[in-house]
Amino acid sequence: MKLDLHTHCFEATGVAYPDAKVVERILDSIKEAGLDGIAITEHDNSDYGYRVKDIVDEFFPGETVVIPGREVRRGLNHMVELYLPDDLVFRFIAHPVGQLSCYNDEFKDIHGVEIENGNQLINEDMAREFAWQRELLLLSNSDAHNLADIGRHHTEVDIDELCRRVRLVREIGQVEIPYERG
Repeated sequence: MKLDLHTHCFEATGVAYPDAKVVERILDSIKEAGLDGIAITEHDNSDYGYRVKDIVDEFFPGETVVIPGREVRRGLNHMVELYLPDDLVFRFIAHPVGQLSCYNDEFKDIHGVEIENGNQLINEDMAREFAWQRELLLLSNSDAHNLADIGRHHTEVDIDELCRRVRLVREIGQVEIPYERG
């Protein structure tokens, strides 16, 4: 599936309480980008994502995947939480800054890291190394703050893989690999 897992549709539409017309505009942007779905990850609040998902389920069933989520601060970095089926929460570092290795304790419960983001510059080599050491999923997302940017970057992954990674970390804890590469 082609998914943009980091979007801000409230900011993109300027409408605090979406209705079917607003959601239709969001769906048009998703379709124009050739995506199978998006995660709606407003800052510090998941209500908007849940509202949009409910409207899609009621008025546009089966047209697209909408994953509710939110973006929160964690130390110097931001983390996105995606609320998946079976009460699973997939977490990833959004547009990482600084030396990620300094934040090991803050990132024990993460499952992915952005290596590309439509709005922020990322030290891709640092992010890839951090992800490699912990077997994290590499993500490319738009961080769209307007409808035209939705899908500018996306990740090809399915919901089952996101769920699998959450269950794996729950079962065995965060994977740590020795720093030296083989």
